Amino acid sequence: MCSSYSEKQPLLKHKSKHKRYNDSDEENDSEISTNTICPTFSSLISSTFQCFPKLTKHLSNESGEEIIDYSDDEASLPDLPYTVGPTAIVLPQYTLSQHQRLIELRKLMKRHNIGVYIIPSEDEHHSEYTALADKRREYISGFTGSAGIAVVTLTNGDTLDGEAALSTDGRYFLQAEKQLDLRYWKLLKQGLPEYPTWTKYAIDSAIHNPFSKVISCDPRVLSLPIGEYFKQSRVLHYLNKFDFKPLISVNLVDEVWGDEKPSRSLDPVYHLPLKYSGEHTNEKVQRVRAIMKKRAGTHYLVTDLDSVAWLFNLRADTDIPFNPAFFSYAMITFNAVILYINQNKIDKGNQDIHDYLASIEGLRIKDYEDFYHDASQLKSTIHDQNLTIILPTKASTTYALYDSIPESYSKRKIIYESIISNLKIFKNKTESFNAKIAQYKDSLAFIVFSSWLEHELIHKQAEISEYDAACKIFSIRETLPNFKGLSYETISSTGPNAAIIHYAPTKEENSIIDPQKIYLIDSGSQFLEGTTDITRSYMFDPKSVTQRYKKFYTLVLKGHLGVAMAKFPPNSNKTGTVLDSYSRQPLWNEGLDFNHGTGHGVGAFGNVHEGPLYISTTAGGPNSLDLYRPGAILSDEPGFYVDGELGIRIESELMVIECDDSVGKTRNGDNFLGFEYLTKVPFCRKLIDTELLSTVEINWINEYHKSIRVDFGDKLLEIGDRRAYNWLFKETEPI
Repeated sequence: MCSSYSEKQPLLKHKSKHKRYNDSDEENDSEISTNTICPTFSSLISSTFQCFPKLTKHLSNESGEEIIDYSDDEASLPDLPYTVGPTAIVLPQYTLSQHQRLIELRKLMKRHNIGVYIIPSEDEHHSEYTALADKRREYISGFTGSAGIAVVTLTNGDTLDGEAALSTDGRYFLQAEKQLDLRYWKLLKQGLPEYPTWTKYAIDSAIHNPFSKVISCDPRVLSLPIGEYFKQSRVLHYLNKFDFKPLISVNLVDEVWGDEKPSRSLDPVYHLPLKYSGEHTNEKVQRVRAIMKKRAGTHYLVTDLDSVAWLFNLRADTDIPFNPAFFSYAMITFNAVILYINQNKIDKGNQDIHDYLASIEGLRIKDYEDFYHDASQLKSTIHDQNLTIILPTKASTTYALYDSIPESYSKRKIIYESIISNLKIFKNKTESFNAKIAQYKDSLAFIVFSSWLEHELIHKQAEISEYDAACKIFSIRETLPNFKGLSYETISSTGPNAAIIHYAPTKEENSIIDPQKIYLIDSGSQFLEGTTDITRSYMFDPKSVTQRYKKFYTLVLKGHLGVAMAKFPPNSNKTGTVLDSYSRQPLWNEGLDFNHGTGHGVGAFGNVHEGPLYISTTAGGPNSLDLYRPGAILSDEPGFYVDGELGIRIESELMVIECDDSVGKTRNGDNFLGFEYLTKVPFCRKLIDTELLSTVEINWINEYHKSIRVDFGDKLLEIGDRRAYNWLFKETEPI
C-alpha cells in the first residue's frame, strides 16, 4: 500500500479492496510513476519544492540579523487567462446591443411562426462549462452565470413586442440582477414560491400569445426530459392549447450572432499516459462491454465530453474552459469503438497520440458531424432484431439525439445509463495516488498565497484588489510541475462580494480587499495528476474579529467536520442525503442554512464537478445509485452567507475509503466506509470559537494542523520562504 501524508492524521485506518489495473512497470522513467513502487510523499515534496525559486537573498540590518528579500512581491502579476486574450471566457462586446439582439431574434421568430423561443445554457453535450461558440444564452441575455435558461416571447409580429425572462438558481440571483438589462429582461428566481418555473412561464406565455402558440428551441441543446415534458404536457395537461415544435435545421441565436460568432478550437488533443490514467483504453472498453452485456445492449452512445476523454485517455487544453475535454462523441459495440472527432484535432497531434490510437483494438475514427447520421441508422430490422441502444441518462440525453433514432422496436426498448460516468467516479490506484499529489501541490500554493496576502494587507498595509489576489495565486501555481490551468473561475471575494456565491472578479470589475472583513478564496487547478477544488475563508485583521463572525465561521466548520469525520455503511443510495444533513445540522440548530449543495464529485484531470456523485441538498432525496464506494473523490463545502455583508465557505476534497475492523461493523457485518482527507490547508484560527466545538472536533483540528506542519514546515525553510513558514506555524498552533 502506498504511503500517504494523510496517514499522519488521526483520521481513518483503512484497507483497500479497490481492484486496479495496469500495475506494471511499463513506464519506468525519471518522472514519478505510480505504476511501479509508489514513491514516498517526502520525495514528492522535494520534487515540487524544487520548482520554487530560492528566496534566501541574504541581507542584514544594523544588528547583523538576516533579512529575506521579498522584492519579487513587486513583480507584475500575470492576468488570469480566462479574463483577457484568446482564452477569455466572457464574450466580447458585439455590434448589436442587448435590445437589438432581441429585436433580431424576434424577426426570426416571426419568420418561423414561433411565439416562445427557449435558449438553454448547455451545448450539444450538456457541458457545464461551454466554449465561447456555445454561449448562446449569455450572448442573448448578457448574464454570465454558468446555470440558467432564457425564454423570449413574440406577441406582436408587426411591432415585434414581447417579453424576455432569465431563470436561474439561488447561486446567481444577485449576479443576474446586476447583469441583466431590466428594461428588457425579467428575472425568474428558481426555487422561490412567488416565481413561476421557467417551463410554466413558457407554457403560459404560449397559451396566451396572440401571435403564435408555438414553443420552439434547438433540440440539440435541450434535454430529453424537458422535451418530453413539453410534448406530453401539451396533450395531458393543457389540452393542446399550445404547440411544441423544435427547430433542428437552424439555431436562431446563431443566426442573430452571424459572422461575429466565435469558432470552436481546432488545437490538437494529446495522450494522457498510463502513469496518470492507470488503465489502457482497451481495458476500459472491456469493462464497458461487460456492463453492456449485462444490460443486453448492443450499441452504447457516449455524448458527454469528459466520458469520451476518460475512455480514450485523451485530453485537450482549449476546447472547453477549465475542463480538459474536447468536442467528440463515441459509439461502442462488441466489435468496434468509434471516435467521432474533427480529424484536424488528431492529424495535428504528435506521434505519441497516433501510436496510442493505433494500439486501441477495433478503433475507427469518423468525422464529428457523422454522429447524428450514424445514430439515425440504428434501427432494428428483420436481419438485426436484437439491436438495443444504450444512451446516457435521460437528463444527459438531448431531445435531438432521441428524436434522430428511427421508430422501430429498438427505440421502444432504449436503455438509459451513463455507463462511463458511473465507472470513472471510482478512481483506480494510479488516479487515487495522483489525486493526493495534485492536492499537495495546490495546498502548497494556498499556503504560500495566504502568507503573501496577509503580509501585504497587514504588514505593508497595501491595497490589494480581489483580482490581484486571484492573479497572485495563479502565478504561484504556474511554477508547479504539470500545471495545466485553473479548474474554474477563481472566486476571490471580500466582504459583501463573498455573499454572491459564484462571484468572480475581473480586471475591470473588482473590489479592494478589506482586511477588516471576511475574505473568501475558492480556487482550483488542473494538473496532469488530478483536479483540485479548495475554499478557505480568512479574517486578516485580528482586531476586527467579532463574536458573530466567529460563530458563523465555527458553525460552518462544524458542518464541514461533520462530513469529513463521518462513518457510514456501504451499499446505500441514501448516503449523500445523510451527509448533507450532517453539514447543515449546526446551522439548522441556530435557524440558519445555505443555498447550495454540500459537495460534488471531482474528476481525475477531468471535470471539477463530476457527476453523478453529489452531496445534494437534503430536500433532493436519495440518489438512484450507490456512488459512495472506495475510490470516489468529492468535495465537502458547507457555507453561510449574509447578503450585502459576508460569505463563509470551507471546502476540501475527500476520498471514500473502507475503515478497518477497529472501527466496528455494520448491522450486516460489513466494514464501515469513511473519508480520507486530501486537502492540506489550515483553517482560519482567528475565527474558530472553541466554545462551540466538541473535544473530538478540537483534537481532530489540532492533529490535522500538526500534519500540515510536518508536511510543509521544513521544506518552506529549505526554499527560504520564512514568511510562509511563520504564517503556517501561526495558523496551526493548537486551539
